Amino acid sequence: MSRLAVLAEYGYRKDPFRGMHLETADITRVKRIIGMAVESRAMVSIIAERGNGKSRAVDSTLRDMDVKVISLFTSDKEKVLVGDIERALIADLSQEEIKRTREIRARQLRRIMGEASRRQEIVLILEEAHRLHGQTLRSLKTLREMEWMGQSPLFTVIMLGQYDPMRKPGVDEVRLRTDTVYMKGLTQNEVKDYTRATLSRLRTARNFLELQEMLIALMERALACGHKKVTAFEVFDLYGGGLKELIKLTDISLSEIADETGISKATLSLVANDRMDKLTDDTASKTREAIAEVIRKKMEGKAGALRQVAGA
Repeated sequence: MSRLAVLAEYGYRKDPFRGMHLETADITRVKRIIGMAVESRAMVSIIAERGNGKSRAVDSTLRDMDVKVISLFTSDKEKVLVGDIERALIADLSQEEIKRTREIRARQLRRIMGEASRRQEIVLILEEAHRLHGQTLRSLKTLREMEWMGQSPLFTVIMLGQYDPMRKPGVDEVRLRTDTVYMKGLTQNEVKDYTRATLSRLRTARNFLELQEMLIALMERALACGHKKVTAFEVFDLYGGGLKELIKLTDISLSEIADETGISKATLSLVANDRMDKLTDDTASKTREAIAEVIRKKMEGKAGALRQVAGA
Protein backbone atom coordinates (compact mmCIF):
# COMPACT_ATOMS: atom_id res chain seq x y z
CA MET A 1 0.00 0.00 0.00
CA SER A 2 1.08 3.57 -0.58
CA ARG A 3 1.90 5.93 2.28
CA LEU A 4 -1.32 7.96 1.92
CA ALA A 5 -3.43 4.81 1.49
CA VAL A 6 -2.11 3.46 4.82
CA LEU A 7 -2.79 6.75 6.58
CA ALA A 8 -6.31 6.90 5.09
CA GLU A 9 -7.04 3.42 6.50
CA TYR A 10 -6.16 4.76 9.96
CA GLY A 11 -8.67 7.58 9.54
CA TYR A 12 -6.26 10.45 8.85
CA ARG A 13 -7.56 13.21 6.58
CA LYS A 14 -4.07 14.61 6.00
CA ASP A 15 -0.48 13.45 6.44
CA PRO A 16 0.22 13.82 10.21
CA PHE A 17 3.96 14.07 9.57
CA ARG A 18 3.64 17.08 7.29
CA GLY A 19 4.43 20.25 9.19
CA MET A 20 5.57 18.35 12.29
CA HIS A 21 8.80 19.87 13.64
CA LEU A 22 11.12 18.71 16.39
CA GLU A 23 13.83 20.99 17.73
CA THR A 24 16.70 18.50 17.85
CA ALA A 25 20.14 19.09 19.32
CA ASP A 26 21.47 18.97 15.76
CA ILE A 27 19.16 21.73 14.58
CA THR A 28 19.92 23.88 17.65
CA ARG A 29 23.65 23.55 16.97
CA VAL A 30 23.23 24.45 13.29
CA LYS A 31 21.15 27.49 14.22
CA ARG A 32 23.93 28.82 16.45
CA ILE A 33 26.50 28.29 13.71
CA ILE A 34 24.33 30.05 11.10
CA GLY A 35 23.92 33.03 13.43
CA MET A 36 27.70 33.25 13.83
CA ALA A 37 28.20 32.87 10.08
CA VAL A 38 25.90 35.80 9.30
CA GLU A 39 27.56 38.00 11.91
CA SER A 40 31.01 37.31 10.43
CA ARG A 41 29.90 37.07 6.77
CA ALA A 42 31.43 33.63 6.51
CA MET A 43 30.98 30.81 4.01
CA VAL A 44 29.46 27.71 5.61
CA SER A 45 28.71 24.27 4.20
CA ILE A 46 26.08 22.25 6.08
CA ILE A 47 26.21 18.56 5.26
CA ALA A 48 23.49 16.04 6.08
CA GLU A 49 21.59 13.29 4.32
CA ARG A 50 18.10 14.01 3.07
CA GLY A 51 15.56 14.42 5.86
CA ASN A 52 17.83 15.67 8.65
CA GLY A 53 16.22 19.12 8.80
CA LYS A 54 19.09 21.25 7.45
CA SER A 55 16.85 23.46 5.29
CA ARG A 56 14.37 23.89 8.15
CA ALA A 57 17.16 24.90 10.52
CA VAL A 58 18.45 27.51 8.07
CA ASP A 59 14.99 28.87 7.23
CA SER A 60 13.85 29.19 10.83
CA THR A 61 17.11 30.88 11.88
CA LEU A 62 17.16 33.44 9.08
CA ARG A 63 13.45 34.16 9.53
CA ASP A 64 14.24 35.63 12.94
CA MET A 65 17.14 37.76 11.67
CA ASP A 66 17.19 41.04 9.78
CA VAL A 67 18.75 39.64 6.60
CA LYS A 68 18.16 39.67 2.86
CA VAL A 69 18.06 36.08 1.63
CA ILE A 70 19.05 35.32 -1.97
CA SER A 71 18.22 31.88 -3.41
CA LEU A 72 18.51 30.22 -6.80
CA PHE A 73 15.34 28.68 -8.18
CA THR A 74 16.80 26.64 -11.05
CA SER A 75 16.58 22.87 -10.57
CA ASP A 76 19.57 22.15 -12.83
CA LYS A 77 22.24 22.69 -10.17
CA GLU A 78 25.03 21.01 -12.17
CA LYS A 79 24.83 23.76 -14.78
CA VAL A 80 24.73 26.73 -12.39
CA LEU A 81 27.47 29.22 -13.28
CA VAL A 82 28.76 32.15 -11.27
CA GLY A 83 26.99 34.37 -13.83
CA ASP A 84 23.66 32.88 -12.65
CA ILE A 85 24.57 33.76 -9.06
CA GLU A 86 25.54 37.30 -10.07
CA ARG A 87 22.23 37.80 -11.86
CA ALA A 88 20.25 36.49 -8.88
CA LEU A 89 22.07 38.90 -6.54
CA ILE A 90 21.46 41.89 -8.79
CA ALA A 91 17.82 40.99 -9.40
CA ASP A 92 17.02 40.57 -5.69
CA LEU A 93 19.06 43.53 -4.39
CA SER A 94 18.05 46.19 -6.89
CA GLN A 95 15.60 47.28 -9.54
CA GLU A 96 18.36 47.83 -12.10
CA GLU A 97 18.59 46.20 -15.49
CA ILE A 98 21.24 43.48 -15.40
CA LYS A 99 24.25 44.34 -17.56
CA ARG A 100 25.19 41.79 -20.19
CA THR A 101 28.95 42.36 -20.38
CA ARG A 102 30.74 40.36 -17.68
CA GLU A 103 33.11 43.12 -16.55
CA ILE A 104 30.40 45.77 -16.48
CA ARG A 105 28.08 43.37 -14.65
CA ALA A 106 30.80 42.63 -12.07
CA ARG A 107 31.24 46.37 -11.40
CA GLN A 108 27.49 46.79 -11.18
CA LEU A 109 27.21 43.90 -8.72
CA ARG A 110 30.06 45.23 -6.58
CA ARG A 111 28.31 48.59 -6.19
CA ILE A 112 24.87 47.11 -5.57
CA MET A 113 26.10 44.59 -3.00
CA GLY A 114 28.29 47.18 -1.30
CA GLU A 115 25.42 49.60 -0.83
CA ALA A 116 22.93 46.88 0.14
CA SER A 117 25.29 45.31 2.71
CA ARG A 118 25.49 48.62 4.58
CA ARG A 119 21.72 48.53 5.09
CA GLN A 120 21.18 44.83 5.74
CA GLU A 121 23.12 41.57 5.91
CA ILE A 122 23.01 39.60 2.63
CA VAL A 123 22.80 35.80 2.78
CA LEU A 124 23.19 33.65 -0.33
CA ILE A 125 21.62 30.18 0.05
CA LEU A 126 22.86 27.43 -2.28
CA GLU A 127 20.70 24.30 -2.01
CA GLU A 128 22.03 20.92 -3.18
CA ALA A 129 25.54 22.36 -3.18
CA HIS A 130 27.00 18.88 -3.72
CA ARG A 131 25.79 19.15 -7.31
CA LEU A 132 27.57 22.44 -8.05
CA HIS A 133 30.50 22.36 -10.48
CA GLY A 134 33.96 22.91 -9.02
CA GLN A 135 34.52 25.92 -11.28
CA THR A 136 31.38 27.56 -9.89
CA LEU A 137 32.68 27.06 -6.34
CA ARG A 138 36.05 28.58 -7.26
CA SER A 139 34.37 31.56 -8.92
CA LEU A 140 32.19 31.99 -5.82
CA LYS A 141 35.35 32.43 -3.74
CA THR A 142 36.50 35.19 -6.11
CA LEU A 143 33.07 36.81 -5.92
CA ARG A 144 33.35 36.96 -2.14
CA GLU A 145 36.63 38.83 -2.44
CA MET A 146 34.84 41.88 -3.88
CA GLU A 147 35.47 44.98 -1.77
CA TRP A 148 33.37 48.11 -1.29
CA MET A 149 34.53 51.10 0.74
CA GLY A 150 37.05 49.00 2.64
CA GLN A 151 34.58 46.19 3.45
CA SER A 152 35.01 42.56 2.36
CA PRO A 153 33.36 40.10 2.11
CA LEU A 154 30.04 41.73 1.37
CA PHE A 155 27.76 38.73 1.93
CA THR A 156 27.34 35.38 3.70
CA VAL A 157 27.18 32.06 1.83
CA ILE A 158 25.32 29.06 3.26
CA MET A 159 25.64 25.88 1.21
CA LEU A 160 23.40 22.88 1.91
CA GLY A 161 24.36 19.46 0.59
CA GLN A 162 23.98 15.73 1.10
CA TYR A 163 27.74 15.34 0.96
CA ASP A 164 30.64 17.78 1.14
CA PRO A 165 30.96 19.81 -2.11
CA MET A 166 34.54 20.53 -1.09
CA ARG A 167 35.46 16.94 -1.96
CA LYS A 168 35.48 17.97 -5.61
CA PRO A 169 38.93 18.22 -7.23
CA GLY A 170 40.49 21.66 -7.59
CA VAL A 171 38.59 23.44 -4.80
CA ASP A 172 41.30 23.38 -2.11
CA GLU A 173 41.38 27.17 -1.80
CA VAL A 174 37.62 27.27 -1.35
CA ARG A 175 37.77 24.51 1.29
CA LEU A 176 40.26 26.52 3.35
CA ARG A 177 37.81 29.43 3.46
CA THR A 178 34.71 27.36 4.25
CA ASP A 179 33.44 26.10 7.59
CA THR A 180 31.97 22.63 7.09
CA VAL A 181 29.32 21.42 9.53
CA TYR A 182 28.18 17.78 9.59
CA MET A 183 24.78 17.08 11.09
CA LYS A 184 24.75 13.94 13.24
CA GLY A 185 21.13 12.86 12.94
CA LEU A 186 18.52 11.97 15.55
CA THR A 187 19.56 10.82 19.00
CA GLN A 188 17.73 7.99 20.74
CA ASN A 189 15.93 10.40 23.06
CA GLU A 190 14.77 12.41 20.07
CA VAL A 191 13.44 9.28 18.39
CA LYS A 192 11.48 8.54 21.57
CA ASP A 193 10.13 12.09 21.65
CA TYR A 194 9.01 11.76 18.05
CA THR A 195 7.22 8.46 18.47
CA ARG A 196 5.28 6.64 21.12
CA ALA A 197 7.13 4.70 23.77
CA THR A 198 6.34 1.43 21.98
CA LEU A 199 8.31 2.59 18.94
CA SER A 200 11.44 3.61 20.82
CA ARG A 201 13.08 0.38 19.68
CA LEU A 202 13.60 1.86 16.19
CA ARG A 203 17.31 2.49 16.67
CA THR A 204 18.25 2.50 13.00
CA ALA A 205 16.39 5.73 12.22
CA ARG A 206 18.84 8.61 11.80
CA ASN A 207 16.55 11.24 10.34
CA PHE A 208 12.89 12.22 10.15
CA LEU A 209 12.19 10.67 6.75
CA GLU A 210 13.61 7.26 7.73
CA LEU A 211 11.59 7.36 10.92
CA GLN A 212 8.39 8.23 9.04
CA GLU A 213 8.99 5.36 6.60
CA MET A 214 9.40 2.97 9.53
CA LEU A 215 6.17 4.17 11.13
CA ILE A 216 4.25 3.77 7.87
CA ALA A 217 5.70 0.25 7.47
CA LEU A 218 4.55 -0.64 10.99
CA MET A 219 1.08 0.73 10.32
CA GLU A 220 0.88 -1.24 7.08
CA ARG A 221 1.99 -4.43 8.86
CA ALA A 222 -0.73 -3.96 11.50
CA LEU A 223 -3.30 -3.49 8.73
CA ALA A 224 -2.14 -6.68 7.02
CA CYS A 225 -2.77 -8.52 10.29
CA GLY A 226 -6.26 -7.07 10.54
CA HIS A 227 -5.51 -4.39 13.16
CA LYS A 228 -5.59 -0.61 13.12
CA LYS A 229 -3.26 -0.18 16.05
CA VAL A 230 0.51 -0.62 16.05
CA THR A 231 1.65 -2.71 19.00
CA ALA A 232 4.95 -4.01 20.31
CA PHE A 233 4.34 -7.08 18.16
CA GLU A 234 4.73 -5.14 14.89
CA VAL A 235 7.81 -3.32 16.20
CA PHE A 236 9.63 -6.52 17.16
CA ASP A 237 8.38 -8.38 14.11
CA LEU A 238 9.74 -5.80 11.66
CA TYR A 239 12.75 -4.37 13.48
CA GLY A 240 13.50 -6.65 16.41
CA GLY A 241 14.43 -9.98 14.88
CA GLY A 242 11.05 -11.24 13.68
CA LEU A 243 8.96 -14.09 15.06
CA LYS A 244 11.95 -15.95 16.46
CA GLU A 245 12.88 -12.99 18.65
CA LEU A 246 9.24 -12.47 19.65
CA ILE A 247 8.93 -16.09 20.78
CA LYS A 248 12.00 -15.62 23.00
CA LEU A 249 10.72 -12.28 24.28
CA THR A 250 7.39 -13.70 25.37
CA ASP A 251 9.03 -16.80 26.85
CA ILE A 252 6.73 -19.15 25.00
CA SER A 253 7.75 -22.52 23.57
CA LEU A 254 6.89 -24.05 20.22
CA SER A 255 5.19 -26.85 22.12
CA GLU A 256 2.83 -24.36 23.78
CA ILE A 257 2.09 -22.75 20.43
CA ALA A 258 1.50 -26.18 18.89
CA ASP A 259 -0.94 -27.10 21.68
CA GLU A 260 -2.86 -23.84 21.23
CA THR A 261 -2.96 -23.77 17.43
CA GLY A 262 -2.98 -27.44 16.51
CA ILE A 263 -0.10 -26.87 14.09
CA SER A 264 2.85 -29.29 14.16
CA LYS A 265 6.10 -28.18 15.79
CA ALA A 266 7.95 -28.91 12.54
CA THR A 267 5.82 -26.43 10.60
CA LEU A 268 6.01 -23.88 13.40
CA SER A 269 9.80 -24.21 13.46
CA LEU A 270 10.09 -23.60 9.71
CA VAL A 271 8.05 -20.39 9.94
CA ALA A 272 9.73 -19.15 13.13
CA ASN A 273 13.18 -19.64 11.60
CA ASP A 274 12.19 -17.98 8.32
CA ARG A 275 12.54 -21.18 6.27
CA MET A 276 9.11 -20.94 4.69
CA ASP A 277 10.37 -21.90 1.22
CA LYS A 278 9.56 -25.53 2.17
CA LEU A 279 5.89 -24.65 2.71
CA THR A 280 3.12 -23.50 0.41
CA ASP A 281 2.34 -19.77 0.55
CA ASP A 282 -1.06 -20.47 2.09
CA THR A 283 0.34 -22.74 4.82
CA ALA A 284 3.14 -20.31 5.61
CA SER A 285 0.73 -17.37 5.83
CA LYS A 286 -1.78 -19.16 8.06
CA THR A 287 0.95 -20.54 10.32
CA ARG A 288 2.57 -17.14 10.68
CA GLU A 289 -0.73 -15.53 11.61
CA ALA A 290 -1.48 -18.30 14.12
CA ILE A 291 1.88 -17.75 15.82
CA ALA A 292 1.28 -13.99 15.79
CA GLU A 293 -2.09 -14.36 17.52
CA VAL A 294 -0.61 -16.53 20.30
CA ILE A 295 2.21 -14.01 20.84
CA ARG A 296 -0.21 -11.07 20.86
CA LYS A 297 -2.37 -12.72 23.53
CA LYS A 298 0.73 -13.41 25.59
CA MET A 299 1.89 -9.80 25.27
CA GLU A 300 -1.55 -8.44 26.13
CA GLY A 301 -1.65 -10.71 29.18
CA LYS A 302 1.70 -9.39 30.39
CA ALA A 303 0.62 -5.80 29.78
CA GLY A 304 -2.63 -6.37 31.71
CA ALA A 305 -0.75 -7.88 34.66
CA LEU A 306 1.63 -4.90 34.72
CA ARG A 307 -1.30 -2.48 34.71
CA GLN A 308 -2.87 -4.31 37.66
CA VAL A 309 0.41 -4.16 39.60
CA ALA A 310 0.76 -0.46 38.79
CA GLY A 311 -2.84 0.16 39.89
CA ALA A 312 -2.25 -1.68 43.15
